[in-house]
Amino acid sequence: MQLQSQSALRPGRPTTECAQCFQRIYAAEWSEYLDDRHVRHLWACDACGYQFETLVTFPAYPRTAA
Repeated sequence: MQLQSQSALRPGRPTTECAQCFQRIYAAEWSEYLDDRHVRHLWACDACGYQFETLVTFPAYPRTAA
């Protein structure tokens, strides 16, 4: 699996944009690992102070017998 980023500045480095002022945000305030497939991030914009959450879902892989 290859990570994909919308950032033209550094390929492979995930970023997001503020939902209010569209300023680029480079790091989440915190991340919560819900389980092995889901991660929730809290983002806070330094430019306008807006805060929002995103949820990342990774694909499920079939488990193989050992």
